[in-house]
Amino acid sequence: MKVHHVGYLVKDMEAAKKEFMALGYSDGEVTRDEYRGIDIAFIHNGGYCVELITPYREDSTVSGLMKKLKNSPYHLCYICENLDAEVERLTANGYVQMGEAKEAPAIDGHRVVFLMNGSLGMIELVEGNEGDFA
Repeated sequence: MKVHHVGYLVKDMEAAKKEFMALGYSDGEVTRDEYRGIDIAFIHNGGYCVELITPYREDSTVSGLMKKLKNSPYHLCYICENLDAEVERLTANGYVQMGEAKEAPAIDGHRVVFLMNGSLGMIELVEGNEGDFA
């Protein structure tokens, strides 16, 4: 699997974008994910992609993490061609699936799912082919 992005929690989206831009990242459009209660912006620097995530509701999927981690990277996302098969393979090898696979509005509706591993922490899988994300 190839890395798609690093997920990075931020308290203030615009302030974080400004600081990342000063480090050479592109500006990214903010997408609201109503299901997860978060705002997301993808920013790029060379071949690296960072997903900035901030909760906009108290019950968002990352509100608890935000309280613990503050501004911090917290997951790697990997591209996989067959999400269901990859989840099956990883859960058979000790990963724990965190919720159902759902469409991600910020990634053109591609299905994503999060998994946890005791030795690695959290990962995300996004379904698609490498060419889908060029």
